[in-house]
Amino acid sequence: MLLSPIARRRFLTLAGGTLGAVATGQLIDPLPDARAAELDPAPFSLGVASGDPDHESVVLWTRLAPDPLNADTGGMAAQDVPVRWEVARDAGFRHVLQSGEVTARAESAHTVHVVVRDLAPDRWYWYRFQADGVHSRTGRTRTMPAPGVKADRLRFAMVSCQAWAGGPYPAYRDLAEQDLDFVLHLGDYIYETANGSLKEFRRLYALYKTSPDLRAAHARFPFVHTWDDHEVQNNYAADVPGGAGDGRPFRERRANGYQAFYEHLPMRPEQRPAGPDALMYRQLRVGRLAQFNVLDTRQYRSDQANGDGRKPPTEEVFEPSRTMTGPEQERWLLDQLDRSKARWNVIAQQTIMAAFDYDLGPGQIVNLDQWDGYPAARSRILDFIAERRPANPVVLSGDWHTHWVNDLKTDFTDPESRTIATEFVGTSISSGAGWDNDVRQGLAANPHVKFYNGTYRGYVLCDVTEQRWRSDLRIVLNPRDAASPAYTIAAFEVRDGVPGARRIDAGDGIVGTVVDASTGTPLVNVAVTVTAADGTRVAATTTDPSGEYIAFAPPGAYRVAANGIGYDPGDTRVTVGERQGVRADVRLRRATAHAGRGRTVPGPQSQATTSDIVIGNDLVALAISAGSADPQLPGATVGKPLDLAAVGHLDQLDWLNLPYASPTQPRGGNAWQQLTVRSTSVEVIDSGGDTASVRAVGAGSSVPDLEVVTTYTVRTGDPWVTAETAFTNRGSAARTFWTGDVLDHDGVGQRSGVPGAGTLTNGEPVDFTPTAPWIGMTGADRQTYGLLYDDAAFTAYACGIWIMSQRQVTLPPGETYTLRRRIAAVDNGAATDPFEVLGRL
Repeated sequence: MLLSPIARRRFLTLAGGTLGAVATGQLIDPLPDARAAELDPAPFSLGVASGDPDHESVVLWTRLAPDPLNADTGGMAAQDVPVRWEVARDAGFRHVLQSGEVTARAESAHTVHVVVRDLAPDRWYWYRFQADGVHSRTGRTRTMPAPGVKADRLRFAMVSCQAWAGGPYPAYRDLAEQDLDFVLHLGDYIYETANGSLKEFRRLYALYKTSPDLRAAHARFPFVHTWDDHEVQNNYAADVPGGAGDGRPFRERRANGYQAFYEHLPMRPEQRPAGPDALMYRQLRVGRLAQFNVLDTRQYRSDQANGDGRKPPTEEVFEPSRTMTGPEQERWLLDQLDRSKARWNVIAQQTIMAAFDYDLGPGQIVNLDQWDGYPAARSRILDFIAERRPANPVVLSGDWHTHWVNDLKTDFTDPESRTIATEFVGTSISSGAGWDNDVRQGLAANPHVKFYNGTYRGYVLCDVTEQRWRSDLRIVLNPRDAASPAYTIAAFEVRDGVPGARRIDAGDGIVGTVVDASTGTPLVNVAVTVTAADGTRVAATTTDPSGEYIAFAPPGAYRVAANGIGYDPGDTRVTVGERQGVRADVRLRRATAHAGRGRTVPGPQSQATTSDIVIGNDLVALAISAGSADPQLPGATVGKPLDLAAVGHLDQLDWLNLPYASPTQPRGGNAWQQLTVRSTSVEVIDSGGDTASVRAVGAGSSVPDLEVVTTYTVRTGDPWVTAETAFTNRGSAARTFWTGDVLDHDGVGQRSGVPGAGTLTNGEPVDFTPTAPWIGMTGADRQTYGLLYDDAAFTAYACGIWIMSQRQVTLPPGETYTLRRRIAAVDNGAATDPFEVLGRL
């Protein structure tokens, strides 16, 4: 796809960047219009780049690679090659200022780094390379205003996370059409594979640079780079690997990753690695306007606590010695902030600095790879800012593939505490965000998050003057479409001397609020979909804690549909104009008991489709498979509940294995995977009114002659669905079997609950005797799931992420045993004991 750019014309009208035009009045010549392929002739197939500009110098880069995806040689013979370079005042090279020759060495993959010095401050320049009589495409770069000199304006883009599998980089296409002074890349330029050889890392950089839009951005603007983890290995920490890899020593992998990073990007000699070590943290000054402190939060950090992941913090997390930057880099940062005379003081680093609690209850669940896993180190920095008050601190972060605007505080547990800085987190260029719904559900517990959106890929466009900092959160509709249009999802401004960002626009696209039709109350966790006239779904999102949603669509007519637990679906029609925001509010009416196809239960774990059956009312909804198959329950999914949620919540369960009929007592870590009841038909018995019901008919697959019929019934006003399973022995001999149900939860903060035993977090299943007739599950969203039995004669077999009931039944010929329980989903009110609510049902 990206290796055939002929059909993708890229006409770039290259106007002057802001600093040069404002400060010097320099005239800017445009580059000639051309196709990307014509701008990158062999051997310069991977383009050109510049980077790390200061007020008098800049780094130029290229690589000789006529066959860039040839992992062994790049198409070059194993010999050194002389390469000429030129820097000019104009795109036509009528006024060449400097030129020279450098050697592209075979041992460095024929990459070239040239530090061009003695340039004038605050000025645009053009450059190109020549080898074997062939010129590279022309690149454009610039110097920064001199230290201490007033700079009226700065425009730059912040990018990160450009997984090749995510699509052909339309975000870079939009970025390359902007007027920028430089691009700040916060890491994950590539995504590693299991092979950690130098050859493999070189192959990945070559592959990524075959993108014409990435090459265009590099050719048009200087880049300032730092790395995150995927340039070496996901979630690595200093010398500790983040995964198994290919068995080579990790420091060897790190050395290979660091070398390929340096080889393929415009870095200064000071950043050249020495084996597995490299000096990456450094500073960029833009006159008196801004000082960028660019950090490295991977090479020196302490290993992630508690085995990494999203978990409750333990004492280990809060140890004062834990560090993200290492002591030396931390001292350097604080010293730079303390001595700075700049109007804006920027900390450019990899991952989210603001605290974020995923647990809506009284507990806490944090991401241990972010600054939340290093709270003492974060406090040292934020406390220093609060005490020493450097002018206008702004933190720029990447890594999390989503757009955020955060207030930074010394006490994130107190919403009234003083805001001391602002954090802008940029979404990814192309990498997906499978954790989007987990974050959305946690927003209510994190009021310092002023904006969040994880639906779209893109970047952040920053416009800075002495009076204000503006960040436009740019997105593309479809990262897999090279021509996907781009929009501003929101724009925020920070005023000089006033910490904290405020929103200054309504955003492009479609925005709205979903409310209760009778009371006008905003509705949280409602699924919103935008569908074009031809039935194509162009956007999908959920409402936030204020009932609002943001979606995007090209100009045209659309249907905006809302689906929330406890409500009948509703919709509205809207027409989107050219570059114009549209508001589309939706009013939903409370549901009565209903059962049928055509609905879904929204949520991060939702599996059912509109072809399955949803039974629900004004408080709860349950999806039952009428054909959808879960790969963990092969051949036994039909008739079983897939999704379950209470009003105001989203589905968080993996599924309910309800019921089972096993000839032996389930034991071991896979006891949950019961395939012992298979339904042959699922039908709606009563579609709605005061009650609604669904019946699943099947048989035991391991117990001969066992007919199994489960009837699901719901009544308006009940926070549960009643399930009655009739086991009938149709044979001539008595049958003895174990039966019950399984609750399985794979969401954030999954925990089981047994009355008398409390909340379970252990990893190995254990037997329990409940003191009340129920078992439960919960996650991080204040939602508790329960199975409440009429008959208390059962035991529980449970670990932290699944729980099952077990009872033994002996059934004579012709007789029926009926298992009755209520399937409940309720808000637990953030109680210390999330299962207390089940005892009141």
